[in-house]
Amino acid sequence: MSDTTRSWLRPSFLILPILIAFVAIAAAACSSGDSGVVTNDLAPNQEFRLRIAGDPSTFDPQLASFSEEISIAKQIFRGLFTYDEELNVVPSVATQMPTKENGGISDDGLTYTISLRTDATWSDGVPVTANDFVYAFKRLFDPDAGGQGYYFDFYTAIDGAEAFAYEDGTAESVAVVALDDYTLQIQLTHAQPTLPTLLALWPASPLRQDLIEQYGDAWTEPGNLIGNGPFVLTEYSPEQQIVLESNPLYWGDDQPTLSKLVYRIIPEDSAALIAYQNGELDMTVIPLADSSRFQGNSEQIRYAELETFALQYNHLAPPFDNALVRQAFSRAIDREAYVQAIRGGVGEPAHGWLPPGMPGASPSVGMDLNFDPEAASILLSQAGYTDGEGFPNVTFTILADPTNNLTAEFIQEQLKQNLGINIDIDAVEESTFYDRYFEGDFQVTWLSWFADYADPENWLPQQFGTDGAFNVLNYSNAEADALFEQAATELDQTKRLAIYDRAHRIIIADQAITPIFHPERNYLVKAYVSDLITTALDAEPGDWFVSNVRILSTTDAPPASGPE
Repeated sequence: MSDTTRSWLRPSFLILPILIAFVAIAAAACSSGDSGVVTNDLAPNQEFRLRIAGDPSTFDPQLASFSEEISIAKQIFRGLFTYDEELNVVPSVATQMPTKENGGISDDGLTYTISLRTDATWSDGVPVTANDFVYAFKRLFDPDAGGQGYYFDFYTAIDGAEAFAYEDGTAESVAVVALDDYTLQIQLTHAQPTLPTLLALWPASPLRQDLIEQYGDAWTEPGNLIGNGPFVLTEYSPEQQIVLESNPLYWGDDQPTLSKLVYRIIPEDSAALIAYQNGELDMTVIPLADSSRFQGNSEQIRYAELETFALQYNHLAPPFDNALVRQAFSRAIDREAYVQAIRGGVGEPAHGWLPPGMPGASPSVGMDLNFDPEAASILLSQAGYTDGEGFPNVTFTILADPTNNLTAEFIQEQLKQNLGINIDIDAVEESTFYDRYFEGDFQVTWLSWFADYADPENWLPQQFGTDGAFNVLNYSNAEADALFEQAATELDQTKRLAIYDRAHRIIIADQAITPIFHPERNYLVKAYVSDLITTALDAEPGDWFVSNVRILSTTDAPPASGPE
């Protein structure tokens, strides 16, 4: 779930290459830049300067939930698995992908035995062992530590994990054990086809028990934080910048060319754009207000992401306990007009919840509830509110933000024009908004969901299952619940995706939420930044493959030709 930067929540052993909407290679050699002509040679200063919108609240990978926190954690830590450039899941600290054929997965699919590299080390030279993963997983489910985060529930198929997380068990009961220094074993309560994918995510990173016990809450401070990734944290100046430097003891195949990553903390997009134009940043987002101005710019990168913005309803709050009202709202909103008027044409209209590029997503889902004012009016009449007569007071609760404000005003006008109803807008500050959201203190609100991994499992059962951990909407459908239960243990990927497709269609037919649009990343990257590989799963652009980035040198631009 996200508003603009927040990202939380949340086959077999690979994610389909089609989930990459675009792979952008920024700045080919010999293009022109601000300070001259870009060459094929490396610049002496291999420093990549990025912008993030706010201070991270943590560098702990088990607690990281905002995009800036997740992006930085990816650089400091490496787990058992990671992604290749096509986003197939591949070994990292592990030596190979576990399969039934190689003995890594038991015949019943409940036991994973994973061999570790013997050359992987922490940034202080200490070997990474299976015991570091055992400690990390037990901590992940500790209700006083990792269990305070958003992501531990991804892994509760591990035997004993859920009981420990909810204080009905102990750390000793969590079935992750070290058979020896370089062999890890994980026991599940039920088959989980997506386990290797989940083990490639940041919450499954190894951790150093000795340092966490030595430093306590200060273990993530520069100088104390020891990771096993390609970069190490060397500076954190709140509200100013975060500096990572390359790890000279990094053992991975993706050795970084960069010597330094500098994250400038700039809350406002417009201020970040000025810093970019002044040569203080190498990459920044294009503010929505400037979308048309930079369309087609040689330094622009634009690509799809696995995210959907939607109206979200509290199904216990009238009138949204009535599916006909929700369906009327869907048919009353012109999504094409929204993308053009509010998003500057950047993005795609959404009718289904699963975004394009998600395995199992179908463009036909929700099209029967597309914009049609006449059909919307009929649906509202069937709900008992002909021409909007007698429609109760409705408050549209949003997170206070300029774009969200414009969005709310657009929705408000669409509903007034096409249904003859008035809704009030309540824009609240971030801390208050999320408190109210999780308490179900709203009638209708506006949020997005961004993929942590490319699978419908990350998008449907937790949000729309009657007992889903993140079902704050109070949605319940017995048929969908049965399908979620069936999909959870189906090992055949084709069958599993078909099951999720059926559940998805039920949810959208009910209009449990009303999808409005799928956003796109729209950034500027300096011409001398080479080999920036972006994917639909980025928390910040290119953050899965920052090790690939190179900074090229530039020469002075030749004088302009013309009469003397």
